[in-house]
Amino acid sequence: MGIYRMKAVSQMTGIRSELLRVWERRYGLFKPQRAGNRYREFDDEDVRLLFYLREQIEAGRSIGELASEGREALLRRMTMAAEPDAPPVPDVVDELLQTARQLDKRQLDVRLAELVACTPFLALTTSVLTPLMHGLGDAWAREEVSIASVQLMTELIRARFLAMLHATAPSQAAPVLLCACPAGEFHELGLLTFAYTMQQAGWHAYYLGSNLPLPALREGCERVQPALVALSMTYGPDPVGYMETLHQIDSGIAALYPTCIGGQVVERSSHLESISHLQICRTLAEAQQAPIHTI
Repeated sequence: MGIYRMKAVSQMTGIRSELLRVWERRYGLFKPQRAGNRYREFDDEDVRLLFYLREQIEAGRSIGELASEGREALLRRMTMAAEPDAPPVPDVVDELLQTARQLDKRQLDVRLAELVACTPFLALTTSVLTPLMHGLGDAWAREEVSIASVQLMTELIRARFLAMLHATAPSQAAPVLLCACPAGEFHELGLLTFAYTMQQAGWHAYYLGSNLPLPALREGCERVQPALVALSMTYGPDPVGYMETLHQIDSGIAALYPTCIGGQVVERSSHLESISHLQICRTLAEAQQAPIHTI
């Protein structure tokens, strides 16, 4: 279950923070919990309800009229209304592909926010976002979409994931997970998925992004002393080059800090016998088990 602060909820739903406070105080449709630092924290059900309220208000109903029905009645009606019309996953992917082709940033952002709020996270990444990015890549290779469409979609997804990470950062002490893509690596979706999943499991993810040089990664480790370092690499065309990078990580990072690595480089490589410290993770499930074996 996701936990979101008010600023993140406002960004996702398009409802101003001031209005959320008024609705909370006046109508009692949701009662966000207060964290130790007194920030309001909303859950997934709150966010879905807010999307539904916004949709109903845009259709002409007033917030007072909606609030008079009560939270439970609204949730039941929201669920009944959503089930018959929920589009199958291929239709959602096709819709997003078409919107990306048109470079319609506003519609893409709204649709992504709705999907994040209403779809279980792993289902969203495996059934929607991963096929979407593969579809965009294939369409670009066939010269059916511009690189601008690919870049726009990539940045919107990345921004959404980073907002979710920020919104769910634990307020109490938690083991630190340091995540990065090594120098020359720009594919972040898998690593962002892992970072968010682990943070939901009680870790505090420090996400350092893509194309991080080894000295900067080492400095980050020295400063935050992570309980686990998680890295992601795709399968490069130059086996000598990526094996050299892996050996540098193995001796310079993994020998000092518990470190796991995933991505296409380990899914497809058959040259990993000489790696002695890095924990190789070929699936998300294996990566989620890495702390058990390394800490």
